This record gives sequence, structure tokens and C-alpha cells, in this order.
Amino acid sequence: MARLKYWVWLSCVPGVRPITKYGLLEAMDGPERIFFADKDQLLAAYPVKPAEADRLTDKAMDRAVRTISFCEEHGISILTLQDATYPERLRNIPDPPAVLYVWGKLPPVDEALALGVVGTRKATPYGVKMASLIGRELAQGGALVVSGLAEGCDSVAMEAALRAGGLTVGVLGTAIDQVYPSKNKKLFEAVKAQGCLISEYPPHSRTFPQDFKVRNRIITGLSLGVVVVESPLHSGTQNTAGHALEQDRDVFAVPGNADAAASAGCNALIAQGAVPVTSGAEVLEAYSGRTGLSPLSAAAIPIKKQIDKPEDIVYIDLTERKERAPEKLSDDALKALPPLQQAVLRAMTARDMHADDIIAAAGLSARETLAALTMLQVTGYVAQGAGKRYTRIK
Repeated sequence: MARLKYWVWLSCVPGVRPITKYGLLEAMDGPERIFFADKDQLLAAYPVKPAEADRLTDKAMDRAVRTISFCEEHGISILTLQDATYPERLRNIPDPPAVLYVWGKLPPVDEALALGVVGTRKATPYGVKMASLIGRELAQGGALVVSGLAEGCDSVAMEAALRAGGLTVGVLGTAIDQVYPSKNKKLFEAVKAQGCLISEYPPHSRTFPQDFKVRNRIITGLSLGVVVVESPLHSGTQNTAGHALEQDRDVFAVPGNADAAASAGCNALIAQGAVPVTSGAEVLEAYSGRTGLSPLSAAAIPIKKQIDKPEDIVYIDLTERKERAPEKLSDDALKALPPLQQAVLRAMTARDMHADDIIAAAGLSARETLAALTMLQVTGYVAQGAGKRYTRIK
């Protein structure tokens, strides 16, 4: 608590760029020295803008104390750059957040095939269709789907990933306790229950328009690559792609018609070297050699035909599956895996077991079981079928 309050104080100071906070932390070896430094010391330690230095001379600790109390009361975790659980992938970007507020359970990001999915808020029917397809197939293939939860493509992709039983991380451009847009409240709650929400902005923070662009670097920072579903030129989505390139992340883009303004940004990214993709399966294929994921096939990602209805969406599974019993695993193979994954594999005694049956047999929580199943899919031990059913395959 004693040291945490200085980290939280720093995160609560408005009007100071993340790169400035990170630069001062590096130069002054921690938030305490920043807190006790005067303006001249701050200016001497790092090229801080005078206005930023002025804001950092406000040493009031009241808000930090209230923030810590609020987070404890509502189950919000506070991760700082010094914490071992802070995602290493994010820590290595040029301007990582000094503090992350996490609502829900942070998946094992550094071990996961984490992929960002972003797109325009003003999605066309084509954009909605492709965002849903990509979000669903990435989740079915074992990827961790990361997005900004904005209206349009982001929300559609996240909803599809959740429906497929995937783990998700929603990165907010607002305070951790603020739902924006407000109509996404149910989606926010679902992401929080089946993954987590993340923000660098503490509870009750005021939101500024530029915060959403600043947020984009976290989406790409957590991810191995980012998929741009639909994007006009000069948009926030293009900003996200720019961060991905700066951070040496892979960039995928869904091509659109040459005369489609909503796809002009995607087409431009492809012209500049982004990988064109038309499905989540194609994205996953790009990582099959790097993550231990088996080459995709109809058995790994079901081919489904979607029929839209006003009240519901029905999926018809067209995949032909061979009847087979679960593969046997040696004790040596099991011992090489983390304890939760071992428990899940031992519980999978039948083919096409429903997630609820695995949860009951493993004696774990739903969140622990789903997280273990996700990692087992990534490493090729488990395949997911229709209706949240799983089979041991390795």
C-alpha cells in the first residue's frame, strides 16, 4: 500500500503524456522520487513540457487513496510496471502505461496467441459480417481476442468471440468504471466475466477525445498482431495500425471494394504491406508454426452457415466429423503442463464434452477451466467443436 499510492498518484495526474510518465519513471527510478521532486528537478531529469511539470507538482494524495479504496471495494486490480503480473509484451513498447486498472481476470497474455481486432465505428453490413466471422474463428482457434469495445466492428468482433466461448480483453479509452458507449453495458459485463476490462485511467477520470487514440497503443501492445476489419482513411483505426507497425506487430487487413470509402484504409494498408485476410482462419494460419497451433482444418474450425433472424442467430454446422475417442496422454506429457491444464485434460474422458461437464469433472471454476481450455487449444492438446464442446486430440 505504501508504495502503491505513489503509482496511483502518478496515474491520476491529468494532462501528462504516458511517454513523459514512463520517461520520468526510468530517469528517476520510481514514482516516489517523482512525487517528492520539485519542478526544476523534473525538468532536469527528463524533457518534460513545462505544463506537465506544473501538473506534477500537485502533491495531493487524496484522490490516490480514494482510488485504491474504490478498486478494493469493486474488485479492480491495480498493476504497476514493477509488478511481475504486468504483461511483458506491453511493458516492452516505447510508452507503456505506468499503471493498469484491470476489472475481471487478466488472461495469461504473454503465453497466449493474443490478436487485436479493430475497425470503424460506422461499420457497413460487410464490415459487420467480416468482424463477426473473424472474431468467432479466432476464438474457436484458441486466440485471445483484444479490442477497444468501440461501437461497430470492435463490439461485433468481441460479441462473436464471446459467443464462441473465447477469452477476451477489452481495452478502454475511458475510466475503468465508465461504460462507453452506454448501450454496450451488457457487452462490458460479458467481457469482464469471460476475460477482463483494462484501462490506464483510474475510476471517475474525465475522458478526453484524444484518450481513445492513446488507448490504441495498448491494444497493439498486448497483441502479437492486429486485424483491421474495415477502416476509412485517416481514422482511429488507422492510428491503431500505426501503433502496430511502430511496435513491430503483424498487421492484417480485410480487403474491400476499390470504390468503398469504408474500406479505403484497409486497401491502403494492404498496398503498404499489410497481409490481406478474409477470415480468422487465415490469421491463425500465419501463427501455426510459431505457437504450436496445428494447421487449420475443418476439424479445427467448424465451417458454419449463418442464417439471420430478427430475434436470434442460428448456426448450422456443416462440418463432417470422424467419431473418435479422446487421445491417451502419458504421465510425462501431463507433468509438463501447468496444474490447471493437467486437471482439465484428466477430466476430458469423452469425445465432444460440453464445457459445463468439463468444469464439473475438473472441480475448477468456470473461468479457470475456460482459460485452461484456451491454452490447450493454442498448444494443440484440445480441439473445440460446435456448441462449446471439446475433444482431447494430442
